[in-house]
Amino acid sequence: MFGIKLNQSKLSSMERDNTAYAPLRNGTSSPSEKDSERDHEDHLYEYPARKRFSRFLPYCVVFLLLVTNVLTIAELVATKYLIVQVSAREPEYTPKSAALVQQMPTKWKRFNWWTEYSDKNFTETDALWEGINPAHGFIAVDREWAKSQHWQETMPFPSDPSKNVYLLEAYHLIHCVTVIRKTFWEAIHGAEEYSFRPPHAGHCIDMLRQYVMCKADNTPLYVFGDDTAGDEQYRKCNDWDALRDYATDNSACYRDTPPGVDKDTFPLGAHFGYCDEGYDGMKDGERRGNWKHGVAFDGPN
Repeated sequence: MFGIKLNQSKLSSMERDNTAYAPLRNGTSSPSEKDSERDHEDHLYEYPARKRFSRFLPYCVVFLLLVTNVLTIAELVATKYLIVQVSAREPEYTPKSAALVQQMPTKWKRFNWWTEYSDKNFTETDALWEGINPAHGFIAVDREWAKSQHWQETMPFPSDPSKNVYLLEAYHLIHCVTVIRKTFWEAIHGAEEYSFRPPHAGHCIDMLRQYVMCKADNTPLYVFGDDTAGDEQYRKCNDWDALRDYATDNSACYRDTPPGVDKDTFPLGAHFGYCDEGYDGMKDGERRGNWKHGVAFDGPN
């Protein structure tokens, strides 16, 4: 019996020697079925994000493809629509001789129904109007440069034939306004002679008509039925100071016919050589009158 037990003991020892040992898992020494199930569960809990991402990845790809296709189709439709719209419109015609001019800086200004230029005190208003110097708008610029800007051929500058003489439009129109005003009040007061011949004033009125039609300003003016329209409303205006400075920098040193001198006999050359040092007599004018609707709303939108 002892022999049998010894042999069995040796056999058990040999079997133990031949046993393949697995690495420890959770404190057990053998990979049982329960351990395998536990490993599988551990694997499931160890990579849940990757599993979910892998599951939704095909849907994300399909969604992105759909969005890309929709955007591409929308872009093609919009492009086709714009092409049709542009082709249906006639191309803007620009005359080759149209003068190229620089863009003026702008500023917001309020228009006043009455100013010191329209006050009933004629001593004051006449002095203001007489102080306006439209001749400041005569400029002299290099002939070749003017040609490159499509500026029309014009008279040469008397003291320098390499320059051309031009009159800026705004100063021409200011001249016309002064002519109309002077002629109007001379007619009202029954003057025996006019400072400007009536055809001159007629030309000026027509120039203003054409200019108004050219600009076709669509600013909506408020009205209350009290003979005011748009009093103190804002307008976006070109900066007159910038225009004055431009004219000063390129001054032709021109002057209008002096008072009391016959315009018909005053020679052209005598107009030049009188620089005004940048003075044109133009200003906005102080607000006058007592208008109850004269303050436009200026609060937040």
